Amino acid sequence: MQRELLKESLQPPDTVISLRGIKSVSGHKFFFLSAVLLSLGCYGWIGYELHRENFTQLAAASALLFTSYLFIVLRRATINFSYLIAAAILFRLVFLFSIPALSDDYFRFIWDGKMISLFHNPYTVLPSTFVRHSKQVNEMVEQLFSAMNSANYYTVYPPVCQFIFAASAWVGSSNIFDAVVIIRIICLGTDLGSIILIQKLLNQLGLPEKNLFWYALNPLVIIELCGNLHFESIMIFFMLLAIFLFWKKKIVFSAIAYGLAISTKIIPLLFLPFLIRRLRWQSTVYFSITAVTCAILFLPFLDQALFINLASSIDLYFRKFEFNASIYYLIRWLGLQAVGYNIINQAGPLLALGVFISVIILAMNEKKLTIQNFFVMMQWSLTIYLALATTVHPWYIVPLVMMSVFTGYRYPVVWSLMIALTYATYQTQENKENLWLTATEYFSVLIFLGVEFRDKFFMVLRNKESSTKLKE
Repeated sequence: MQRELLKESLQPPDTVISLRGIKSVSGHKFFFLSAVLLSLGCYGWIGYELHRENFTQLAAASALLFTSYLFIVLRRATINFSYLIAAAILFRLVFLFSIPALSDDYFRFIWDGKMISLFHNPYTVLPSTFVRHSKQVNEMVEQLFSAMNSANYYTVYPPVCQFIFAASAWVGSSNIFDAVVIIRIICLGTDLGSIILIQKLLNQLGLPEKNLFWYALNPLVIIELCGNLHFESIMIFFMLLAIFLFWKKKIVFSAIAYGLAISTKIIPLLFLPFLIRRLRWQSTVYFSITAVTCAILFLPFLDQALFINLASSIDLYFRKFEFNASIYYLIRWLGLQAVGYNIINQAGPLLALGVFISVIILAMNEKKLTIQNFFVMMQWSLTIYLALATTVHPWYIVPLVMMSVFTGYRYPVVWSLMIALTYATYQTQENKENLWLTATEYFSVLIFLGVEFRDKFFMVLRNKESSTKLKE
């Protein structure tokens, strides 16, 4: 008997399994490190070498980045949490001293900051008029003006953005590069703050903690927020902070954070209707504090022409600008067939009204008034907005990627890859869109969304059947 026990104890299976496990872990580490190094190389190339006109190179870099991203995220359960966080931070730090390659919006950012440093109200100064008539025009002002894509429009950026623009202009008073670095440090800080808040919310909602890497390692998120300096990073941070404080029942501080989010980008206005039933009688207090916060932030810029110019710029956005649209492009084509000209003047405001009505209907019919379902409602309302918008830039998708962390839908992740096709527009001097690529983008997202709906439908059916059997 003792000999048999001794023989069993000497059998190799456990040792073999252990060795296989070690090999498996080593393999995962090797491939993870390879994916990280490949991603660092691609981010470095985009940040310091790539020109927006080289779409083929951008498409290749985007494909490699997305492949590495999927490899890491789909195997996140086998990778140490701290390694994943380190990778997310490293990818962002790559861009620290780069000049945005894929967007020239930063020229307007620094211009607005420069106007504030010269004691002008950015909401009342038209760049083209300032350059023609002001005696304060210097080399930096001329450089910003010549590179700006909105010289004939009043600024549309809310006050939180303006304060950051002013800080960048104050530090980099005669140097565009210094101003860019200041803005990037702020965007990087708020994006890392968002990662921390996402982790806390996932823990509180009982969702897998490593789901946050669908956002934290997403190439579109990293490139558009830390590379191209888009202020969705700050808006997302304040939105998550507002939701986190709401969860903690700190209503006043949550309302202040929500006001800061609106004062960074006006998109969070879309989500206010979903708070009414959650807050009940407190909604009046919450909305009042949010409104007062916005008003206080606008106070330094208060001027008779402020709201007129701001309203005219927003009106122009709905009536004139068009880029990478979906439903609107179909409506535009139908309008051209019917009346022979572009009907954006009529279609733009009507589509905006359609968004408002859709959001109200969603809010009235919401059944689960939970925090997790608040993310679901945010996701659908923003999806409707983007589907009906006349303009959809790549960075507009970033909030959807954040929401997908909590909702479980992955069509925003697919969209975050496919929307890179829009950069093909900049291959030509005329910036002419390739509508075949636009159609490819939206059909890919639509097909994947349909698959997700189908899977969730059958999952609900299976759950119902299993619960019925348990009752029987």
